[in-house]
Amino acid sequence: MVSLETKNGDFYNLHFDGGFSLTYSVYLCLTINQLIFTKMKNLLTGVLTLIAMSFGFAQSNIDVTTQIGNLNVATVDQTGLLNMNSLTQNGNRNTADIDQVGIINMNTAVSNGNRNSIDVDQIGIGNSNNVSQTGNRNDASTWQLGLFNSTQQIQLGRRNEASSVQIGVGNGVFQYQDGRRNDASAIQVGSGNMAYQVQIGRRNEADGLQIGANNMLVQYQAGNDNTANHTQIGSSNLAVAAQVGDDNTAVGLQVGNANQLYQVQLGDSNTAIDLQLGNGNFSWVTQVGDSHFHLGTQIGNGNSMVINQSN
Repeated sequence: MVSLETKNGDFYNLHFDGGFSLTYSVYLCLTINQLIFTKMKNLLTGVLTLIAMSFGFAQSNIDVTTQIGNLNVATVDQTGLLNMNSLTQNGNRNTADIDQVGIINMNTAVSNGNRNSIDVDQIGIGNSNNVSQTGNRNDASTWQLGLFNSTQQIQLGRRNEASSVQIGVGNGVFQYQDGRRNDASAIQVGSGNMAYQVQIGRRNEADGLQIGANNMLVQYQAGNDNTANHTQIGSSNLAVAAQVGDDNTAVGLQVGNANQLYQVQLGDSNTAIDLQLGNGNFSWVTQVGDSHFHLGTQIGNGNSMVINQSN
């Protein structure tokens, strides 16, 4: 159950069963946008300073690393100018760790079988990244700090996990996982945000969280213990989540600006739970078979909501 209590004219306390409450201000979206602007400004100043410093180190980087079999490990550090890197490890106890610091970063890593892992940090300007893992104890990560971010991660079988955190400007992320103990995540803080996550089978979960600017998030899960979870705080939000079978859930929460949210669940133990607080709201939830439940709640501005449940 959710109840709303007015407090000091401009603030609202939103109460949920179990003692959880949320205080919401009509000025919240404005404050968030100002905060994001300040943080982004500081971020970019820091990135540019760091890149200027990087010129005192390596220049004209590029690296290609390939290891085919047995106890692989690899570490690559590149510091300033035309960074790039392309790493392939093919079989046995892979891991890798790559750090690139400034200017035209990029990275492509592969890793086909056995105890995979890969971790990449790229700090500023051209960022990008692209990982692909095929089988066994996958992992993968990526952490990029500023400017033309992107990321793409694809994993196919066994103990998958992935992640990606991008802090400012071009953002992107696309994650795809195929089978076994999937996970995936993605956190982006400011500007072109986006994020598509797809998971196909077994212990799925997904997450999201994008803080400001042109948000969008699409999550899709197909079978087994699904969950998904999104949160977008300010600007042109949209979130979509579609789950097809087994223990679904899905959630949401978008705080301000052009919100929309569609959640479709087709079979098994569904739930859904949205919550949009201000501006363009709209919501549309469809649940088709098994134990439906939905919560909803939209607090201010364009509201609208369509819900269909069936069985």
